[in-house]
Amino acid sequence: MKKFPLLFLLLILLVGCGSSESSTPTPHTFETSGGPSDLQVLVASDDFPVGQPRVPLLLFAGPQRVADAQRVNLTAFDLTSGTPIPGWTGEAVNYSDYAVPYWVAYPTLPHAGLWGLQAAITKGDGTVTTGQLVIEVKDRTPVPAIGSQPPRSQNRTLTTQPDLHQLTSAAQPNPAFYQLTVAEAIQSGRPSVVVFATPGFCQTALCAPVLKSAETIYPAFKAQVNFIHVEIYKQFNPALVVDDTVTEWQLTSEPWTFILDQKGTVFARFGGPVSPRELTATLKELGL
Repeated sequence: MKKFPLLFLLLILLVGCGSSESSTPTPHTFETSGGPSDLQVLVASDDFPVGQPRVPLLLFAGPQRVADAQRVNLTAFDLTSGTPIPGWTGEAVNYSDYAVPYWVAYPTLPHAGLWGLQAAITKGDGTVTTGQLVIEVKDRTPVPAIGSQPPRSQNRTLTTQPDLHQLTSAAQPNPAFYQLTVAEAIQSGRPSVVVFATPGFCQTALCAPVLKSAETIYPAFKAQVNFIHVEIYKQFNPALVVDDTVTEWQLTSEPWTFILDQKGTVFARFGGPVSPRELTATLKELGL
């Protein structure tokens, strides 16, 4: 049974961390004056366009997540020349209202190529440790960009498929998320939250809660905002078949969450984890 590539299963390919046993860089690390550490910094996305891409991070020490991180400062290094050149520096924001707390930064990355990110993590006891990773920045990615018009999809709804459990793999789905097509939502003149996720077939604790985040904020915004869940699969048995809308939006990993403004333009997009607080803050930027 072939499954849609899960974003969080692909994360491991992007992990960059130092090792306390050797100072030799792995293919996904780079040398800086900070030196190696046993901390792992995982990037929870695989889509980084030129500009100020959203970079969600997870912190681990071995198999255990770092629970006592108080502050994360990032420095971006341009690796184009082969010698790390420091550039943007800034602080990441913590979102602890998610199944696995994560951090988000929007570094300024002005051109395509490989960029190193070094994270200085301040722990609860005041000690500072560092972790590194490398991401690939592209001039353009296939996923609908901020400021663009997304496909006016005719995704499946309860009108076309009355059996709710054929529309979603969620155990206890909210029927309100399966009332509108994306095309109808764009025409409504209201902002929309569009979630692409497969809660029933997610294999980690990291991606399944994305739909839950949208469901959590639904009561506060349902009078002003459209909510749509697009299940990754249009067929569950005997084999998993990717939904046509997922293909139309050119998504090659999941989960993804998009916020469309009143004109149907992509206002924000979240590859990977997104918490209720992060969604709420973004919707408030639309004046809601």
